[in-house]
Amino acid sequence: MQKIQKIQKIQKILRRRILRDLKANLFYYLAPGFLIVLGMYLVVSFVGAADTVITGVAQKNQMLHLEDGQFSVFVPLTEIEENNLTESGITLEKQFYLDYQGQNNSLVRLFKNREAVNLAAIDDGRMPVTAGEIFLEKHYAKKHQLIPGGQITIAGHRFSITGIGSLPDYDAVFQELSDSVVESESFGYGLVVAADYEMMKAEGSAIKSESFTYAYRLNGVTDDDSLKERLKAFNFAPSTVDDPYFQDYWSRTGGRKDDLKDGIQELLDSSQDLEAGLSELSDAGGELLRATDTMAETITAMAAATGTASAATRQGMANYQDGLWDYTNGVDQAAGGALEMSDGIRELQQKTDTLTDTYFKNDLSNLTTFLTAANNPRIAASADDQVINKIAGLIAGVIVMMLFTYMISVFVIHSIDRERPVIGALYALGVTKKDLMRHYLTLPVSIAFLGGVIGTAIGYSQWGVNLQMTESLNYFSVPNLATVYSLPLLVYGIVMPVVVAAIVNALVIRKKLSQNVLDLLSNRENDQRAATITLKRFGFVRRFQIRQMIREARTSLTVVFGLFIALLIMMLGLNCYAICSHVSIENKADTRFEYMYSYKYPTEAVPAGGVAAFGKTLKKEVFGYNLDVTLLGIDVSNPYFDAAVTKGQNKVIISSAVARKFDLEVGDVLVLNDEDDEKLAAFTVDGVTAYASGLFVFMNLADMRAYFGETDDYYNIVFSDQPLNLETGRLTNVTTREDIIKGADVFISQMTALIITMVTVALILLAVVMYLMMQVMVDRSSFAIALMKIFGYRAKELRKLYINGNFYVIAVGAVISIPLAKWMMDQVYPILVSNVALGFNLSFPWWLYAGVYGVILFLYLVINTLLLQRLNRISHAEVLKNRE
Repeated sequence: MQKIQKIQKIQKILRRRILRDLKANLFYYLAPGFLIVLGMYLVVSFVGAADTVITGVAQKNQMLHLEDGQFSVFVPLTEIEENNLTESGITLEKQFYLDYQGQNNSLVRLFKNREAVNLAAIDDGRMPVTAGEIFLEKHYAKKHQLIPGGQITIAGHRFSITGIGSLPDYDAVFQELSDSVVESESFGYGLVVAADYEMMKAEGSAIKSESFTYAYRLNGVTDDDSLKERLKAFNFAPSTVDDPYFQDYWSRTGGRKDDLKDGIQELLDSSQDLEAGLSELSDAGGELLRATDTMAETITAMAAATGTASAATRQGMANYQDGLWDYTNGVDQAAGGALEMSDGIRELQQKTDTLTDTYFKNDLSNLTTFLTAANNPRIAASADDQVINKIAGLIAGVIVMMLFTYMISVFVIHSIDRERPVIGALYALGVTKKDLMRHYLTLPVSIAFLGGVIGTAIGYSQWGVNLQMTESLNYFSVPNLATVYSLPLLVYGIVMPVVVAAIVNALVIRKKLSQNVLDLLSNRENDQRAATITLKRFGFVRRFQIRQMIREARTSLTVVFGLFIALLIMMLGLNCYAICSHVSIENKADTRFEYMYSYKYPTEAVPAGGVAAFGKTLKKEVFGYNLDVTLLGIDVSNPYFDAAVTKGQNKVIISSAVARKFDLEVGDVLVLNDEDDEKLAAFTVDGVTAYASGLFVFMNLADMRAYFGETDDYYNIVFSDQPLNLETGRLTNVTTREDIIKGADVFISQMTALIITMVTVALILLAVVMYLMMQVMVDRSSFAIALMKIFGYRAKELRKLYINGNFYVIAVGAVISIPLAKWMMDQVYPILVSNVALGFNLSFPWWLYAGVYGVILFLYLVINTLLLQRLNRISHAEVLKNRE
């Protein structure tokens, strides 16, 4: 009974010591607590924002009946073809669109109201129900200061805005599927009632021809590949197309079949006429020969009767008969040749008919593009982007947890070393090792728990998840999302710090509490490594500094490790800055053309002032993302690209963006996927040219035409340094240099908040770790510092001995950590931007490295000054407190 009472009293004393210890060393415990709060805030806010977007977008897409895919056709499907699909259980909806000039030189894409697939999510207002009303995309409306109740002018028509919101198939509002940057100021879309759409269409003021696009939902009755094969079987007759530009193009391409067949028929008819004429001439020649023979006999008889026959007369008649025979034989041979020629032309006609029926079909496949939702860069782009952010948040969480773990061990060791005599006295009073373990675990575990709770709470607050989502929600067009609370993330944020703190402290405390009681009471250290090292060639101050660093090796390593961790986070932000800076500079420098016109129906001759090219979109997968790569056929004389293309159907010049994105060099093999023809295309990299504006691969124009079976004069892209007066109905897209530059500047505006956050967090983390660890060094030497004060050493001299030596730790540690952290982030970063169809330049200018190094040294000087105040507060009484 007395033993139990004694234990209870001891435990009560220990509990009181906890509060006294917390009060006496409040900063020591608040500092790691702050780091835990900061670390959990980062992890929870990043990962929580990612979970909210990923889960929220998936749920909204399901509610809005997101398509399983879409396809485009030359001409709208017939009623029979539509019924063929819908009666099998597939949901099909027309989602045709037209592009018009909007406000402030922008482009607005008009759709009809949707009824079954890809329904609109309304943020404010309602959908249009009568003529003259429109529903606008939310970010386009915001950029142009348009709100429900206001008005917008499109192609000269004023519409009343009834609502704003988003469409699930335009999560990333790309004007073209090949775009890599959303430009809400330049492009948006609107939904109107069917009557308004048809009225606008009838006026013919659209920027380009109407796109016949259908969205489908499979409903589990078939798969994408099977549907694609069915669609390929849907043919159309060119004569049924009303588009005059198509008819003009067809007459110069597929329509040449009729010209060829007509020409051969004319040739056959002419040969048959020749054959008939020569046959008649041959028959007439026979009659002439017979008449000549009769005439010769008559002349001979008359000459004999009159006695006037002469040798000359007989010879002349013989020559005449021989010539006539030669003529009739020639005519007979020509008639036979004409017959053979007619037979040859008939055979040519038969073979030509077979060839043209094979390659020039009057009925063509109606399918132009087929795109599944999984491969559509517009769909769920925000979720894909947040998957990458989630990975970044988890990586940051691991990094912060590593630092937190190591710092805890240092603090615990320092705490126990500081209380060695107290621990020895408690042992002498009969306190067990188990009681002491519980005692020394209570504070760090409690601090870890509170830090985790506070960090998680802030992470899920408006300053956490909502703040981290701001960038994504301002860029991508998604519905309003409610915060998603993830149980695994809550457990991670609250439980993980407690578990780590308990395990690390338990391991360290167990080892420290296993020391001899007398050693604890006498406060004797067994580590004599610093004293045994010979440093004769150094002066006293330098020898002292070196031995001090050796004695504080663990703490010095913690400072360097903290510096490295902070630099990893900083490099994450600075790499964002490098990307934005290089994209802005390189896109402006590499884009030499002012206009790029993409054709749907090219003219026979290249328009004056334009340079022809042949472009084809292929695919290449990287880290699970199927990205568009443009294969561009150009002449070596093309003034807008420095690609020195050489002859050869397997040789290409790749852009610098492709080289960076896919890690390619000269001599490597680039394999691209031609999804239209369902085949792979392999090319040898013959060179790399500076072009960062997109994933472009350059090929000799003539060789590319031959490779894809096009005519010698085929083109579908025209570059120009001035606007060309072209018929808009022939075009699919017009890209200007101004558009590309604006797109480059979008990166800067979108990434600025992330850059500032990462760099700020890194600097705070670095400052806290550096200050705490260097203060630990000073506190561990407090006895020696007090003693040297008694011996007459001034503060300036003590600073030189105990603090200034850390300069070399920081200086050398920074020299090693900066390039190492940069290299590690460069290896990780391609994964973080793997969904963006650009190859980013991550290189730093020299001044940025110098700036980071200078900031680190500046922080050290500031902290050095603060520690001098701490050093000045060490009293001479420390010697009496710690004497044996």
